[in-house]
Amino acid sequence: MLNVMSDFINPSTGVVSSHFISHSQDIGQLVYWHKYAGDHIQVRQYEQLRWLLINDTLQSVIELNNPQQLLFPHLTYLAKQWQTLAPPKRVLELGLGGGAIRNYLQHTYPRAQVTSVEKNADIIACYTDFFALKSQSNVQCDDAQNVLSKAHNNDWIILDLFSQIDAPRFLFEHTFYQKIYNALNGDGMLFINFLSQHESQLIQLQQLLLDVFGVKVSPHKIAGFVNHIVIVTKSGN
Repeated sequence: MLNVMSDFINPSTGVVSSHFISHSQDIGQLVYWHKYAGDHIQVRQYEQLRWLLINDTLQSVIELNNPQQLLFPHLTYLAKQWQTLAPPKRVLELGLGGGAIRNYLQHTYPRAQVTSVEKNADIIACYTDFFALKSQSNVQCDDAQNVLSKAHNNDWIILDLFSQIDAPRFLFEHTFYQKIYNALNGDGMLFINFLSQHESQLIQLQQLLLDVFGVKVSPHKIAGFVNHIVIVTKSGN
């Protein structure tokens, strides 16, 4: 395989290519590898690109010389939505991965308090050692539901816990979204990166959000990917 950067980053869009996503577990140099409780985590690198894989599934990718740049299509779509809104003061991110969203938010909204929640301490260690913009605070090793039970007055909550392989059951429970609703301020917004194998899961999520927020959401499908971006505002009910 000829490793050239144009194979990895689409020069017209600035986002990672489908070629890179398909071969991310094979290309580049292995920087870090760890196995725990049946899951294996690896960090790989090629030139200025560094990426995180969990069980050979690509989770996050950054350019080392521009770590706040978003390289996934669903994240660039999210950023376009954020850019139309007033800058947030408090953001709660549920699911850290390689921290691409966190890096972007810290760079773009330096005055915002960005709290990221990740229950896997190994993933937090990977982010801190290999992906973080700077020394970090407000990265909590905890369960999302525990944190939501105590959270309040958030302008934005970003939910990135869905997996194409095995989404936790609570992500399809009414009580979880009620906790999110309660953790938002009066006109706070929820942003969901939703991956599903079945259309029924998307329908179930839409019904949950209708029940809790009182609004019908219209998920945005990312062309060529399994990601749907779902956005809902608390003041909509």
